[in-house]
Amino acid sequence: MPADRDLHVYLLPQLVPVERLRDGVAVVIDVLRATTTIIHALAAGCVAVRPCAEVEEARTLANGLPAGKVLLGGERRGVAPPGFDLGNSPRKYTPRVCRDMTLVFTTTNGTRALLRAASAQRILIAAFVNYSAVCELLRQEKRPVYIICAGTDGEVTLEDTLLAGALVENLADPARIRLNDGARIAWDCFETHGRCLRGALELSLGGANLKQLGYDEDIRDSAQVDTFHLVPEVRFDPLRIEVGTVGIATSYWPKK
Repeated sequence: MPADRDLHVYLLPQLVPVERLRDGVAVVIDVLRATTTIIHALAAGCVAVRPCAEVEEARTLANGLPAGKVLLGGERRGVAPPGFDLGNSPRKYTPRVCRDMTLVFTTTNGTRALLRAASAQRILIAAFVNYSAVCELLRQEKRPVYIICAGTDGEVTLEDTLLAGALVENLADPARIRLNDGARIAWDCFETHGRCLRGALELSLGGANLKQLGYDEDIRDSAQVDTFHLVPEVRFDPLRIEVGTVGIATSYWPKK
């Protein structure tokens, strides 16, 4: 890791000092479920994901893209809005559905966290399912790293904090990396709860919401580590997410 580099965690998007992001790399996290689903969709063959803040914005964008080459996906209150092709369940984004398609995607928390990161020099998408690929890429970076957790309806969530803490554990060298308090809180959280990942996700606010909706499988899918070795990145003009880097099959997951 480069010397004297910042590694900061923001437990909610509204805590992010947007002007600070301009010199660094933002890592956006919404474990349950937006970033997990984005990774599944790209791994299944989507050529790009077009994130939108609002449902009507997503509908308008999808209607303007070539027919037969676009999927409209996402959620409000955990379920797909009327007229959407797919919701926010990762396993629904299969190769049969996704290959060569553009996904127009809007969620309650994740896509808004992503848009909050728009001023960063580089924006990466992270979940447990691509943990080691993200670690590999960040280990090669020389710029400051800013990890942004989506939370749920303005509240800090255990699942996002856990992943942020796992990334901090892998990247932090006390002699060379400057951590903010958010990074230290996330690191401590992972040290406490990271040994039973699926159980922690089931207990979290996001997990409890999904269980009430009957989406237990989404929790299991989101708790899988290193299912994929790709790192999605945000591109501009137009705003979209594409596969940026395909990592090596090395595991950085901490041995507990």
